[in-house]
Amino acid sequence: MHPLQITLITANAVGFSLLLWKGRLDDRLAVLVMTLTQIGSFALTEVTWNGMRAGLLSMDLLCFLFLWGLAERGGRWWLVLAAGFQLIGLLGHFAPFLAQERLAWALVTLLWGVWTLVSITVFFGVWEVMADRRFAREGRDGARMDHGGGARAAASME
Repeated sequence: MHPLQITLITANAVGFSLLLWKGRLDDRLAVLVMTLTQIGSFALTEVTWNGMRAGLLSMDLLCFLFLWGLAERGGRWWLVLAAGFQLIGLLGHFAPFLAQERLAWALVTLLWGVWTLVSITVFFGVWEVMADRRFAREGRDGARMDHGGGARAAASME
């Protein structure tokens, strides 16, 4: 296993654990989907069809569809970002067919890059979950509005 893979798996384990601990149902479902995608990707790496890695393509497609559905339903920005990065990785599977020569290493690099971005997004998700809890506890933005009574252009924050 490549050291980058080990690093990303470790980072995902930390981020996923935090999301499972602090997140809502949508966050936990996203963790489940991304974990199953990682396991399925390793299991289906060698499944090919006409020179295309059909196993990886199918896992990325399923992951994108589930993340997209969760993003539509959940109202979390990190899910929108993760679904977007997953779409980039999904479309990257078709890049070799658009070039005159096979771009196998370009695809591997793109997929690892997308995996890195999704891992970073998971930590953004942890921050978003914590911020959501804090804002729910302290009010919408953690501050009080000073509407005053005098004539002013706009309300000020205190």
